[in-house]
Amino acid sequence: MKRGTLALLLASAGLSGSCSSTNVTTGFAGLSGTFDVTLANNLVFVTSSDRDELRVLDLESNPRTFVPAPNPLEALSIPVLDRPDALTRDVAYNAEGNDVPGPYIYARSSGSSEVSVVASARDQLRQVARLQAPSIVTAFAARSPAEGSGGPSTLYYAIQDPDGIFGADTGGARVMRQEIPGPDALQAAEPAPIPEPVTVFCLQPGESILSMTMLAGQGQFAVATRQASGRSGRTLLVTDSGPVADCLQPSAPTVDLSEGFGNVPVRLLVSHPRISIPNVEAINAGRYIFGVRDEASCSAARECSGVLAVDTESSPPGQTARDLSGAPMLPIFPAGGLPTGLALIPDAPLRIVLDDGSTPPLTVPLLGIMPSSNGYISLFSASDLRQFDLSGASARSTVALLDSNELPLVIETTDLVTVTQDQTLQSTVLYEGSVPNGFYRIIYQGALPGLSGLPREPSTPRLFEAEATAAASARAGDIIVLEGTDVVCAVDLPIASVEPVAGTTRVRFAIADSQEIPTDCASLTRFTVRAGGDQPFVLFDEAGTFLSRDVTGASSYSIPTEYFFHPDTFYFDDDANPQTPPVPNLSKFPQPPPPLRIRVAAVGREVRRGDRYAVTVNSGIRNYIFTPDVRAGTELAFYTLPGPVVAAQDRSARFAYIAYPSADGILQVGFQGLTDNRAQSLALVPFE
Repeated sequence: MKRGTLALLLASAGLSGSCSSTNVTTGFAGLSGTFDVTLANNLVFVTSSDRDELRVLDLESNPRTFVPAPNPLEALSIPVLDRPDALTRDVAYNAEGNDVPGPYIYARSSGSSEVSVVASARDQLRQVARLQAPSIVTAFAARSPAEGSGGPSTLYYAIQDPDGIFGADTGGARVMRQEIPGPDALQAAEPAPIPEPVTVFCLQPGESILSMTMLAGQGQFAVATRQASGRSGRTLLVTDSGPVADCLQPSAPTVDLSEGFGNVPVRLLVSHPRISIPNVEAINAGRYIFGVRDEASCSAARECSGVLAVDTESSPPGQTARDLSGAPMLPIFPAGGLPTGLALIPDAPLRIVLDDGSTPPLTVPLLGIMPSSNGYISLFSASDLRQFDLSGASARSTVALLDSNELPLVIETTDLVTVTQDQTLQSTVLYEGSVPNGFYRIIYQGALPGLSGLPREPSTPRLFEAEATAAASARAGDIIVLEGTDVVCAVDLPIASVEPVAGTTRVRFAIADSQEIPTDCASLTRFTVRAGGDQPFVLFDEAGTFLSRDVTGASSYSIPTEYFFHPDTFYFDDDANPQTPPVPNLSKFPQPPPPLRIRVAAVGREVRRGDRYAVTVNSGIRNYIFTPDVRAGTELAFYTLPGPVVAAQDRSARFAYIAYPSADGILQVGFQGLTDNRAQSLALVPFE
């Protein structure tokens, strides 16, 4: 097992614990419109948007069920504003960095200017206030009262101003602060008044806020903004320094975090409580701000996707957080699709399966869980700021010699070259963390791309032409093979030169004057150009895409790679080499042995046309991903499109809860019952 929190904890865990079993429970509340979830007081609040209400799953009941209504045959309904589709809760951290719960959760609806305030205590569970914001609310976050103070909660919400109600010159969009007295004060015989909201931060013209998260510092929160075009935006750390009189000028953020996120707009922000790691200095609450980057800002390109974290304690603050290697962390990508949610869970117990099949106990200091739009769910080590690598193997490649039908051949070597029994190829240099899993075919005398089955005129038998763009990979020494319907000429025609045809976009393949065309081949109406000469191989990937014909020698093809994971062998010295890690960023592709020096013992022949080396490249990286088992009979058939995810931050979480709009339900994920890289059913429990 490799270095890092995972390895350290496994080494120290010994046999001191085992995975606890979980009770399978069920619940039905008739949810309709499960667009968001939040968790407070061991209660999971979920939207039932089509019914303008919230439902509540009780995590302390046994079996686990929805909180009943006064009529116990029905689940409790909490009426809120119309079409609720986003939830948040009071968040704060005490001096020890632990999460301090507050008395409220909040609901809003896209395109609405209202916010529902719901008491989250078990004996209250009702809407206690409905706030009317000055304009459309686009994001919100809330701070709990100081621990034991009994003071008010503080709601921050972002608004747009499309109608110019604040005046044409004020820029419009802003962050408002709203103090909310406690539930007892609001529900007293003489209810306490709710103060008027005040502006605390002004945005640039045309800018709006997509996401907010509370931080540990007093009055600190982070916001992710977007310009009207959707192509640009900022991520900002803001300190509430008091009311702003007007928004004639945009406010200056405390820290601009945009560069730390690669100057890519962010669409979801999440922070964390204090993290304790054995034998490592603790990480303060809110030090890292994790953001899901917005793919829409650059047409879903990979460089604008994934999860990154910025470090609020770096120098200067707000730089990309650094992982175990000391290098800036790499984006954490989902296993296909786009991220649909993100939650961070302190001290999470997780079941892992090692290469030898053992399942040692593990507690992850900070576990990240990220559902994605293709149905997969990724777990990663947020405390290590990288994906899990559950494999002890290094990057490696294997090769098999196959015939044109891809049946295996047995290799027998001569004295001129040695091919070992494990069939390791020559010149194999694979850097773990930079080489993805892949499968390649190196085909001997393979047809060149775009040069198969080209027409020829038998009346001009020595004329062979093709479009120059298709012939870019052809060269002298390659082979012309004449073809007809179910007929292939037995005599190859070596190409002497490749020459442009004046006044056209075509090239001509010239054969030597001394080269005769066999009489029985002269009438064939098509030809194919195959690799020959000193580079007789053609390299294709698994999808059949042509990659190169230069696969032997000093200038042979190399797999174009970039690091997607920093392994334990990765080295980064910020002082000695601040820009480029000294580990090469290129992995050399395996080379086949010289083909004419190999005998195939099974058939007693030399390697012939169409034989190929099948190369399998293994990254040596095994991430932690899984998906619900949607087969019939598992009760999970509709759990295909996950949404937001939530889990407790009080260091006792053994479960996460994911909203599934596709199923009108929420899915309970039991960390200690999971098996990575498999479809799951026993560790997942639906509540609908």
